[in-house]
Amino acid sequence: MKTEYEILEMAFAMFLEKGFSEVSTNELIREAGLTKGGFYYVFKSREDLDLRVVERYIHPFFALPVELMQQAWEGKRQDAPTGELLWNGFFQPQRFVSYQEKIGKEIAFRNFYFLLYESMKKFPEVNGYYKELNHKKGEMLRRILERGQMRGEIMKDIDLENYVTMILAMQDGILALKVLDDGIDDEEKYKNIQKQMWRDISTENMEKNRDGGVTSAVS
Repeated sequence: MKTEYEILEMAFAMFLEKGFSEVSTNELIREAGLTKGGFYYVFKSREDLDLRVVERYIHPFFALPVELMQQAWEGKRQDAPTGELLWNGFFQPQRFVSYQEKIGKEIAFRNFYFLLYESMKKFPEVNGYYKELNHKKGEMLRRILERGQMRGEIMKDIDLENYVTMILAMQDGILALKVLDDGIDDEEKYKNIQKQMWRDISTENMEKNRDGGVTSAVS
């Protein structure tokens, strides 16, 4: 008989393959080598199992970037350039590979994304995780940009709120691209976003922007 951890691991693999709704409780019981009585001894209900899978494998997808962003912010050097902090404290934590390392599994992003989408419709908790992550990401980006303005590295007249919204939307776009092609280099995509953003807001390019050499993405 499988342990509770092994059952959750097995259930997660099955859900990745078919989704929550397409895996029956009887299938789970059969794959786990349990009787119905044994299953309901370990789990109060099928929903209990589903929510434990969510907590073990889906919640870290939302929690990890927040942890890494906070670590980067708290560990920053006083003289760290804003561009460096922008990467370490905002863009780099978005990589899917960090999540896979956290849960100790290599999985197809497309399968995970579809499961994530289903779980957002099925479980209010997952919507809560998503909203919290987006809030924290926006908060961190805003904090880094404000620091850059204070250091004179970022133009004072940009609309920070619009810029934060635009960057978060671009990140969602990368996730959508990765669903279409799991093989895309998301790290390279994030680097390109940061480069574009830096060209638009850096005081180094202020005169060039004003002369029309580069069009601001927030204008």
